[in-house]
Amino acid sequence: MSVLVFIDESRWKQPGKDEYYATVAGVAIEEVKLPDFCRKIMKLKGKFFKRPGISEFPLRGRLLLNNRALESYRKQEFLGELFSLCRLEGMVTFGTTRRCSVISPPEELEDYLKEHQQGAISDSDKYSAKVISLLHAYLFERINSYVLEYYPGQQAKLVFKSVDPTRDSTLSSSIMNFIYHTTYGGGFDGILGNPFFATLPQTSGLQLADLFAYIINQYHGGRPEMRSFYSELESMQFSSAIEKDDFSIRGINLLE
Repeated sequence: MSVLVFIDESRWKQPGKDEYYATVAGVAIEEVKLPDFCRKIMKLKGKFFKRPGISEFPLRGRLLLNNRALESYRKQEFLGELFSLCRLEGMVTFGTTRRCSVISPPEELEDYLKEHQQGAISDSDKYSAKVISLLHAYLFERINSYVLEYYPGQQAKLVFKSVDPTRDSTLSSSIMNFIYHTTYGGGFDGILGNPFFATLPQTSGLQLADLFAYIINQYHGGRPEMRSFYSELESMQFSSAIEKDDFSIRGINLLE
């Protein structure tokens, strides 16, 4: 039984600060459940917003959880039903967040990444064709543990938002170098090393990943209104039955 994991990112830099929070989040669903889930999402959007089209009213964090949207009872009721639907479908959440420093101008970022060898892991959210970001590597470790524990013998397919050919190619090479050219990444038997890319407006799973990444990122960035939404995601996160150093491995993590 194949598992799809939709993955997206979110960043928040507060004005006047040289640091920002970066988040990479994922949501897993069994592939056989996806068609029915998409139909239910369109029905739910039609019920609340009269816009049931595939790409109408995309479920994005900045649209559903900005300050004005939080004052809308209808949108809050919609989110409540959306979370209930995700739980009923057995969706599992993942997220990795870290406070990062701004690297500028662009040539400094390029020099920073060149300092790393092929297949290495950067210590931030930055990546190149040869270097994977710490956030992605940590997230993949959790996804791999989830698949090995609950779907032994299977591999998760990773689906990312398509941005542009250059960025998509860079991210794809980064992941494939990590999985296929490093000892550490090569041990992730529960993940297919070839990532997939899709357009966000037409992909319900990616819209959820966008929404979940936004919630996690804003919560860790200090926005108190996200507490209840973050708790919803925590209730759906992967929690391993296997303990590591007396702690259970969990899907949502803040890296210090």
